[in-house]
Amino acid sequence: MKIKVIIYTLLFSVLNLNAQRQSVLKTQHDVLGYTNVPQERAFIHANTSLLFAGEYLYYTFYCINQKSKELSSISKIAYVALVGENGEYVFEHKISLKNGIGYGDFFVPVSVSSGNYKLVGYTQWMLNVKEHFFQEDISVLNPYQGNQDGIVFEEVVKDSVVSSTAIGISKNSRIKDSNSNTSDNRLKIFTDAKIYKKRAKVTCTIKNLLPKKNNGNYSISVRKKDGFTKSSLLSAKAFYEKNNRNLPRKKAYVGASIFLPEIRGELIYGKIIPKDGLMSVSNQDVVLSTSEDTSDIKVSKTDESGHFIFSVNNRNKDDTLLIQVLGDDKENFMIMLEESPRLVYAGMEFYKFKVSPRLKETVIKRSIYNQISNNYYEVKPDTIKEPANKVPFYDNNLKTYILDDYTRFETIKETLIEVVDGVWTEKTKDGKLMFEVNRYYGIVKENRFSPLLIVDGAIVQDHDEIIYSNANIFKSISYTKDRYYIGSSTFDGLVIIESKERDYMKTAQKDYVSSVNLSNFKLSKNYYKQTYNNLGIDYDRIPDYRYQLFWEPNLSLTGNDIDVEFFTSDVPGEYEISLEGFTKKGVPISVIKNIIVE
Repeated sequence: MKIKVIIYTLLFSVLNLNAQRQSVLKTQHDVLGYTNVPQERAFIHANTSLLFAGEYLYYTFYCINQKSKELSSISKIAYVALVGENGEYVFEHKISLKNGIGYGDFFVPVSVSSGNYKLVGYTQWMLNVKEHFFQEDISVLNPYQGNQDGIVFEEVVKDSVVSSTAIGISKNSRIKDSNSNTSDNRLKIFTDAKIYKKRAKVTCTIKNLLPKKNNGNYSISVRKKDGFTKSSLLSAKAFYEKNNRNLPRKKAYVGASIFLPEIRGELIYGKIIPKDGLMSVSNQDVVLSTSEDTSDIKVSKTDESGHFIFSVNNRNKDDTLLIQVLGDDKENFMIMLEESPRLVYAGMEFYKFKVSPRLKETVIKRSIYNQISNNYYEVKPDTIKEPANKVPFYDNNLKTYILDDYTRFETIKETLIEVVDGVWTEKTKDGKLMFEVNRYYGIVKENRFSPLLIVDGAIVQDHDEIIYSNANIFKSISYTKDRYYIGSSTFDGLVIIESKERDYMKTAQKDYVSSVNLSNFKLSKNYYKQTYNNLGIDYDRIPDYRYQLFWEPNLSLTGNDIDVEFFTSDVPGEYEISLEGFTKKGVPISVIKNIIVE
């Protein structure tokens, strides 16, 4: 709680920004607050370091409190990217962190060239010291493009695939030790057999030897060992040993610029610019609303330079936000939004993955398997986790008119006159029309305030543009009589209008309004788990060429042993069960076990 209070103080006291979305420490108290917030580190458990085009990269992001070594509760947003040797981004994801953990995935399209890449992860708080971010070598092999100069070598100096037996098991295989674990005595993995048939059920028991008060969170990958010589993935234990030291902190002083932690959600930065240079930009209300969620209306006041910050939390998908200046002077301002900061990756050293041309048939076979598997994705889809229902800022005591239940009229104004009881229009001093509702606070006209108008989740200040609109594009009109306070503005009553296509934001084009799409936000998924139990779809005639047998990004152990079940595929060979994660006390856990499919 103490740390959160410090961060909230920083958020609202150091609002003065520069062009890179950094906040300025204005007082010695701000400096002390900054130094009292623990630093964070990132660890990513990925399912593989070598991907073919047509395969998925799965990952779990662990955010570590550098002081306590436990999972961090500070940042709520993490950033994960795949960056090429030329500095270009293959993807850039934003993921939600819950208790320091988040996860995502990326399907490698045929547009991604063969080569060497870096998987990087960080939070905005980590941008203050670049040594805090995570990096991992990932190689991509894309046989569908003609240029393979980046990974192919002609002279076989060291074979990229070790010699193998008829069922594809490497000579340096650890299968002879398949019933052992690479962990210490905290967690162990046991399977109900060593060797399995194709499409057989595997029961994997994770034996928890930890005290119940020291439970943990883990991610599990079961993937075929392909035998390619590639970069080794960093384990949680190796990460801990490498980073179990105090790293430098950015020097703090009055006037220093810092990146703030995103403690509630993604931070949106911007500023208002006056059309008349004499207009004050200080202490102006700026309001944020979304097209999907009327519970997330927020107000921010600008600082002396016109800068503002919003924290967007509880995101369920790629949202479109509408940010606008609120009040009678809104027409006198323009809004400019700041771009999200990016890490500078100059100087990173990349693993040099190489493959011999004589392995052409091996590459072709795996690529064919991927194509066949992807053709059957519709019967084996991942599903998006349903978001929790949100509570709107207004009560549910709305009176709603579904317009298709009544005779349709040409405009909203006519519809109010003929259909909607309790809502009408009145002229303002400047001759424009605005909505009016029956209200509780209307004893004298001088004490009345105009109602708040929300269309498709967005606040609309110019009522007349809706009043004269074609009523046929709208689905419903609702209203309530209550009084609402948004920033320094007061509203008597609320009018909510919903269009059939919910696309009002696409038409909002005004200087004092800015529309921003918060893209690349990864939604939580339930990853598909193949079964062969004769329930539902009959898979007997569907080929199964999975290299990735199982992926569980967030498994919580509560003190008891747990069974994980999955099914083998039609691809024989040696498979690796990899478990990574951290206990509640921050102890790293890395367990590997091998099984055979024949």
